[in-house]
Amino acid sequence: MFLDRYAPLNYSGLGCQCRLNKGGTLFRRMRYQQGSLRLEERKRGFAVWVYRWWENDITGRPIRRKVQLGDVERYPNESAACAAADALRLTINNQSKRKNLQKTTVNILWEHYCREELPLKEISTQDAYLVYGKNWILPRWGDFLLEEIKTIEVERWLRAAEIADGTKAKIKCVMSAVFSHAVRWEFCGHNPISSGIPVGSGGKRGPSTGVRVSAKRQKSPLVLSPEEVKLGLAQLEFRDQLLVFLDGALGIRQGELGALRWLDCCFDKMNFSVQHSYYWRRGGHLKNTKTEASTKLLPMHPSLKQALLEWRSQSLHNQPDDFVFASERLKGSKPLDLASVLKKKIQPAFQKVGITGVGWHTFRHTVGTMLAEMGEHQLMIRDYLRHANLHVTNKYLQATSNSKRLAQGKLVDAILPGGVLTASKSNLIH
Repeated sequence: MFLDRYAPLNYSGLGCQCRLNKGGTLFRRMRYQQGSLRLEERKRGFAVWVYRWWENDITGRPIRRKVQLGDVERYPNESAACAAADALRLTINNQSKRKNLQKTTVNILWEHYCREELPLKEISTQDAYLVYGKNWILPRWGDFLLEEIKTIEVERWLRAAEIADGTKAKIKCVMSAVFSHAVRWEFCGHNPISSGIPVGSGGKRGPSTGVRVSAKRQKSPLVLSPEEVKLGLAQLEFRDQLLVFLDGALGIRQGELGALRWLDCCFDKMNFSVQHSYYWRRGGHLKNTKTEASTKLLPMHPSLKQALLEWRSQSLHNQPDDFVFASERLKGSKPLDLASVLKKKIQPAFQKVGITGVGWHTFRHTVGTMLAEMGEHQLMIRDYLRHANLHVTNKYLQATSNSKRLAQGKLVDAILPGGVLTASKSNLIH
């Protein structure tokens, strides 16, 4: 009777198998299960791939599970659906110690990472990771087994790639994140991208191990002078002037500028509370700012207050919950598409005065450099730009040609107070 109760567990579809040990007590041995994959039609829409497997509930009773992997538009053939099923199979067999788990390819690992880990990240981060994975990582390494990925081979591949150093560094970071996921799930014993050292074996960690690529900029970011900002403003209409004026005075990020609402503008206390950022892709998303430091209040100059109140009197969307720069075409439901405004309005205006390559982040770099030119302390600049640390702030600071000329003048005056070199008589004779 006792054994008959557990008899259904003892067939190949399940993830565990029951046996009696020598003492007569029952124990269960984990088995590797393949599950089943089927294409099922729907009354509406595309047919979907459905994966089924067995799983034990908290009482140890076996229950049937199923999940929809995706429709035929996403996985047009069985091989593509099988790759997604392989990733799910890793999860349901996580307790199994059979060697099947060791024959995992990067394609399968990527599917598993996208299912388990990637949804926990910001939407913008998800999109960036998917681009790097689809365009770079999977075409080169997708069919490799995890144990075949070697540190030096990845490093040579990145060095040979004809892309910017910053892009190489981001690809490396994505690969490292994916392999860290593999280590955490015990699909492999080490991360060949970040260290190349088996977990638990000790040894050095740091820049001397793992894939080494440079993230050096190919050119310094564009920084405008106050005079150049004035020239650009003169070419713009009032709304676009205000956009540039706000960004040039506050140095806020593009998403934060788009997400700014009237309730974030405290006209009584004369400050801005930047709490959100807007992401325009995937239909648009209002999300929290990047870090805790990004939520710090920013002061509101009287000129900014006056300009904003003038714009509020003109705008059709002037309620507290409305966006400051709402889209008229979408009846205020979303903010203006600032990428489009930049391309159609801002860049042409600056090109008229001979300035090319202007982006929204140009004004953030400009703010940091201007404050440094005015002699402001680095800590103040860090807090004004709302960075989490000074290391990031330093990337936004550049010395202008005028400031370097003045610094050189002070240096020359200290070395040569008279300003004229005089040769000794012995040198004149020779």
